[in-house]
Amino acid sequence: MSRRPLTRTLLAGLAALGCVASVAAAQPPRPMLLRQNAPVVEAPRPRLVVLLSIDQFRADYVVRFSDLYLPGRTADRVGGFNYFRQFGAWYPDCRYEHHRTVTAVGHSILGTGAQPQYSGIVGNTWADPATLKRVYCVDDPNSKVIGLQPGSKETPMSAANLQVTTTAYELEVATGGEAKTCALALKDRAAILLVGHKADAAVWFDEETGGWVSSTPYCPDGKLPAWVDALNARKRPDELRQTPWTPAVSDEAMNRVRLVPGEKKKFSHELKGADYLPFAGSPAGNQYLFESATEAVKQMGLGQDDTPDMLCLNLSSNDYVGHRYGPDSAEVLDISVQTDRQLSEFMNFLAKTVPGGLSRVTFAISADHGVVPVPELQTAAGLPVERAISAAIAAAADGALDKAVGAETWIGSGENGDLYFNNAAVAAHPEVERARMQQIAAQAVRSVPGMLFAVGREDVLRGNVPRNSLGARITNGVHPNRSGDVILILKPQWLPGGARTGSGTSHGSPFADDTHVPMLVAGAGFRPGTYTAPVGPAWLAPSLSHVLRVARPSGSDTPLLPGLVGATR
Repeated sequence: MSRRPLTRTLLAGLAALGCVASVAAAQPPRPMLLRQNAPVVEAPRPRLVVLLSIDQFRADYVVRFSDLYLPGRTADRVGGFNYFRQFGAWYPDCRYEHHRTVTAVGHSILGTGAQPQYSGIVGNTWADPATLKRVYCVDDPNSKVIGLQPGSKETPMSAANLQVTTTAYELEVATGGEAKTCALALKDRAAILLVGHKADAAVWFDEETGGWVSSTPYCPDGKLPAWVDALNARKRPDELRQTPWTPAVSDEAMNRVRLVPGEKKKFSHELKGADYLPFAGSPAGNQYLFESATEAVKQMGLGQDDTPDMLCLNLSSNDYVGHRYGPDSAEVLDISVQTDRQLSEFMNFLAKTVPGGLSRVTFAISADHGVVPVPELQTAAGLPVERAISAAIAAAADGALDKAVGAETWIGSGENGDLYFNNAAVAAHPEVERARMQQIAAQAVRSVPGMLFAVGREDVLRGNVPRNSLGARITNGVHPNRSGDVILILKPQWLPGGARTGSGTSHGSPFADDTHVPMLVAGAGFRPGTYTAPVGPAWLAPSLSHVLRVARPSGSDTPLLPGLVGATR
């Protein structure tokens, strides 16, 4: 096969381009069109957008319990999850694209469409790299608690640590403040990170006193909205917690659950206690959230005119139940079924309250993370799963650095599953780069039982990560100024802890148990259908912005969800 010299090939190519240019120059210019004569299809603009996050709600719950859920639609009512699957846009392959799957990160992604590397929300907590002081994701000492009652332990909260905007914030800006935005959740970090820096109302639950509270960024006049004060005065949680939580499903439905030794399929849990945690960790907590959301819609007039409004909700109770009992328990089955019924009730309320009904509402459902099975259940089945020893991980890193660099107290913090170095120890050895110290520690901890992978922060920032989905998730999840020196990844279904025995379960890994969550959207702007292409929860915020005709949140760089009216991918 003959080969022409490179120079001759380049000259021939340039000559050909010159011929094309000459022909083009001889033609009259024509306007550039993506699609000639194609009509512009505008998505119907909703009167109300509802963003609902169900805390710790794995994607399989949508289909696993579907036979126990309400029908999608009857003659005069809509159901819950089955309504969204049958008459909305359903994305069965929706997975988070970061590695630390916890509440704060998931809610920040749903609200902003931004990965932690941009949003700065790398976990529920992290360590200040300079002082190693623990930082809670929504701490704000510059604000004040509003609605504080005697006996409360609430501290000031806001979105000050969030470094990007939310869809709700962009809606406020685009409408000159005419849009009304509201967030409610039992968890402070859920309400705040869904709605962002500005809202007409943002409240969360005080588990000590049973009332809604807020902070000065959302209540600049120093007062709770009147409708929130009225809810607090009603003392509804005190009524709801008088009735124990017993199953709402049949004995036959309970046959599918896996019991931890000592637990029963039939249960009765008291909701009264010294505080309101037992109440919050039951379907009654979700019931109160929906009742409060109903009041917010009524009193704020949400969805009543052509300026779109946005309501952000989180059902925190599902997470409390899942942590305590595990995803295969009778309690998780029951609260999932009760969530379906409560969701249906709220949907039917909106259908009657918003002019134009559900056709003028865009309702999106997702979750902040999933959950792994109780390790002891997996071990009993023969799976090599345990609870990792956090102390052993830190000791391995410390010992390796002692040997390679010099004897010091190297590990200063283990917040958020990262190892943060003691800065004084690092400063004492200027002859060794911090990046090299990170590599030494990472290499050492990989041999600890339960560890799958460890990598230094500087290697992540330089792109020295595996060229696979795990590497991509770590890259998305690491922030240059907030993540630790060494990023730790446990094996699938292993849990962090201080001992090899324990109870309950948790989440936080980059694997399917924790990353695979629902994505269900119904109403204005979305074509009904099942969309099986892989998507991520970060795709939701810019998609809602598209439907609202406002700017994307500032940290969002994902595609739009398939199924949007008037959008191409």
